[in-house]
Amino acid sequence: MPVSNETLKRIIAEYGGFELSDAELELVRPELDNYLAELQNLRDLDLSDVMSSRLLRAAEGDEADA
Repeated sequence: MPVSNETLKRIIAEYGGFELSDAELELVRPELDNYLAELQNLRDLDLSDVMSSRLLRAAEGDEADA
């Protein structure tokens, strides 16, 4: 999903970043594209067989095992 230079400039401005020229944005674009590709890889992961860590509970203090 390509992001336009105008959109990048607005995002940078909203976060109070430095103004970048189009040439400077092109220098960071490969890294941004890599980040977005990795994000898509994470979204595509099939985690249906992975138990949620929120379901696990650690033993508390001196409680005896049941």
